[in-house]
Amino acid sequence: MVSRRNYFSIAAIMLVVLFMFQFTNVALEMWNDYDDNENAVDVASLAMADGVFAPGSLGGEPPWGTVRSGVAYIGGAGSAIGEMTANWAAYTKRDFSASPSLAAYAPGPEVPELIVLDGAGMEWNTSACRTLMGYAANGANLVFASLPEAAVIQESRDLRELLGVYEVRARRTTVQGIHLYGGFLLGGEVIYQGKDQKENEQRQDLELEIPWYVLDAGTKVYMKGIPEKTEKVEDHPAVIWRRSLGGAYVFAVNGSYMEDAAGLGILSAMAAEIDSYSVYPVVNAQNMVVANYPSLASENGGVLAQYYSLSMRGLFRDVLWPDITAVYHRGQLGLSCMMSMQFDYSDSRLPDRGQFVYYMKLLNELGAEPGLSAYSVSDTPVTDRLAEDFGFMESSQLEYQFTALYGGGLEEQELTDALGWGGLSNVRTVVAPYSGSEVIGYQTEQVTRQTAVTDGFAHTYMSDLRVRSLETALAYTSVLVDAARPVYPEGKNDTWDVLSQRLTADVPSAWEDFEVFDATTASQCDGRIRDFLALDYAHSREGDQVSIQHSGSGTAWFILRSPGKVVESVDGGSARRVEEGAYLIEARESLVTVTLRTAYLS
Repeated sequence: MVSRRNYFSIAAIMLVVLFMFQFTNVALEMWNDYDDNENAVDVASLAMADGVFAPGSLGGEPPWGTVRSGVAYIGGAGSAIGEMTANWAAYTKRDFSASPSLAAYAPGPEVPELIVLDGAGMEWNTSACRTLMGYAANGANLVFASLPEAAVIQESRDLRELLGVYEVRARRTTVQGIHLYGGFLLGGEVIYQGKDQKENEQRQDLELEIPWYVLDAGTKVYMKGIPEKTEKVEDHPAVIWRRSLGGAYVFAVNGSYMEDAAGLGILSAMAAEIDSYSVYPVVNAQNMVVANYPSLASENGGVLAQYYSLSMRGLFRDVLWPDITAVYHRGQLGLSCMMSMQFDYSDSRLPDRGQFVYYMKLLNELGAEPGLSAYSVSDTPVTDRLAEDFGFMESSQLEYQFTALYGGGLEEQELTDALGWGGLSNVRTVVAPYSGSEVIGYQTEQVTRQTAVTDGFAHTYMSDLRVRSLETALAYTSVLVDAARPVYPEGKNDTWDVLSQRLTADVPSAWEDFEVFDATTASQCDGRIRDFLALDYAHSREGDQVSIQHSGSGTAWFILRSPGKVVESVDGGSARRVEEGAYLIEARESLVTVTLRTAYLS
């Protein structure tokens, strides 16, 4: 039996605990300023497209007396490789020149540090090979971003000498997977080969049918194919390699990898291989964008009842939300949810005010950003859809200034119309699905564009390679999760029970190697993109001291790669170790000095 004294003690404790929990909930409710967007500023006060740094744009002497060596591209105008090379030059703040052919190329008195060649589309003869060997002898590093046909290489001794190819074992062979060695792209070693047929069917989209080149002694291989039959590792078909030639290197890529945004990181890795150390600016932003989530109108009820036995409201709140937040908490990515007021503007179902407030509070408590999606399943013009959305908010007395817009599903003119619509005057950035090597830039003079790197529902091997490459080049990633797909499924494979398995299995683990980079929302990423694009910098090294100077007024981030060295101290900033020989430098002052020391072998 409980004594009266103990009874009152237990009751008092229970009251205190109840008060504490109730007070916490009341406090959260009172202090949840979900209708205040701290990213909503006068867009005209932000850095604009005309402020993007370009070599020579400041006129006069180069800042700090340092000139970065340029990059030249030789190949067809408008090619994917040419566009990728131009984008890489812009991101690394290098001068860029392009020529349609080797005969038309005139390097001037000094050859650039890198000459990128679209070898598949060039005419090859002894004269062309000798010309390139001459450039290499003068210090130009050559990058064969694509290769001539295997038959051409097989028949040309000069071309084989230039590329470091000992023999062409097969003009075409099929490999089982691709082996990327560590120390080239950030993220370490990885083998792109499924453990079973099912995994290969879901994820294997790399080029498995390639020419089989056996390389000369002294070449260095960064990526190889894994042949179906047992072979010595050194004889595996080479995919990315380099050879020394005169006073420079010749790099070669066996496949179409340089036509993708993956080429940005591959070029950055090649540039890092040229010297004993390398320094270049990065964005430092890791994003997960859940597009079309939530939707505030109860639509597509018949289909959802068939697949889930739930309404759209129940599916979003009770099924999708727990999985999305679980991925967010386990991963290293910032969260932005691009809200759809409704999907179908041709029906009579309208958004629900209570759902808007509910999700705005949840996102605010989570530190996530609410954005706006312009996607629709109906043919209603985009400006009419926006008028309905903002009419709903006004009639419901809901005030929120959206600063991020998801533009997936919109044609270019529709996106222009949307950004010109008066209610979106605070939008500062547009998020879009992956479309090419210009992964960040300006959509308009005032609005930036940031594109997804991978699909959260289909993190294939090519997507993973692209992720590693863009982390290497820009310390940037953006994972797109399209919530319209499971609520408007076209079949069983589009339902959430299938999609969520892929999302929860791939997204948290794929970014474990990049946890030192910052998680950001879309609008936070926008600020970093603007600063990055406007930035100029210089660096130098004396002994074990690396000096970095930059033009930014605030914090800037750089990747420092110096194999065999570790960072001992940083004056004017800080360093975070990405992996062996690679560091993220946070420059809090305009001049940063990094002191290195030799790494001790364990």
